Amino acid sequence: SSGINAEYGGKLEAKELSKIIPTEENFLLAYSIQSQNIGAHLSSQDFLEIWVHYDKDCSGYLDFTEAKDFMKDMLKVNSVKVDLNNVTYLDTFFKTFDTDDNGVIEIDEMAAIFPVEERFTNALKQRKRFTKEEFDRLFDEYDTNKSGTLTPKQLPKMISDLSKKSKTNLSDKQVSEISGRLIQMFGSKEIPRTELSLIISSNTPQHGVQFKREMNEKRMSIMG
Repeated sequence: SSGINAEYGGKLEAKELSKIIPTEENFLLAYSIQSQNIGAHLSSQDFLEIWVHYDKDCSGYLDFTEAKDFMKDMLKVNSVKVDLNNVTYLDTFFKTFDTDDNGVIEIDEMAAIFPVEERFTNALKQRKRFTKEEFDRLFDEYDTNKSGTLTPKQLPKMISDLSKKSKTNLSDKQVSEISGRLIQMFGSKEIPRTELSLIISSNTPQHGVQFKREMNEKRMSIMG
């Protein structure tokens, strides 16, 4: 078993999740859950802490090199007895996460199997609308004091501008719903650039045939 339990809708049980990574790793300490609390959900902040530990460059996806560490930790769940240096096994495991087969594991693909709060997975549904390039350009315009954060008041305007620039034509209601969900998620506090970028923008081309080819070639060269 890889630790993904069909009984829980294909999501990891909390007791399994608590074993993924040794507790001395500080990025997981925020998620202090007892083994018996199977029904507990990860908060968006806790999930993001886990994510950025593996997504070193905060690209919004794990290439095969980055994903190897994550997958090795995943395979320790339930003490799965496999050779963790077996790249063929890791490749098979990788493909179960890479559901759109574009050569990388994206943040929404990983969130789909973690017991993350629903408002977070809902928020991730917007990310393919906006590119990381568009996000960065607009964020710089809004972040006039270079604090690396946006205020809850600025967020709806920025999302509206993103929608116009990307020609996704979100309605006022959609802008309000998306920004409201994000503001609530961050506890009505200032919203950090890195986390916001991961949630609402994508660094992978939507129809990226060349990207997919490059990522898969990289994966095959690592497998050697």
